[in-house]
Amino acid sequence: MSLVVRILFIAAGALLLGLVSNFILVAIGHWYEMNMARSEYDLSDAFMIALLVQALCVVVGGFIGNWLYRRRRSKKSSEI
Repeated sequence: MSLVVRILFIAAGALLLGLVSNFILVAIGHWYEMNMARSEYDLSDAFMIALLVQALCVVVGGFIGNWLYRRRRSKKSSEI
């Protein structure tokens, strides 16, 4: 049961941080497309950078979820 809860914490952290970063990256992408991009190559470079940032945010979110699980587990064991 503990493994399932740990995986849920990791997945929730990754999903939450991934969604937040997605909303921010979409807003930045629209602004960049309208104001700064000069060609299709600029847009494709920006898209690749956004994918990298999105992937990093998902990984960091997983680490945060794991950290929160360990913190919850250590507090629960210290209460006993």
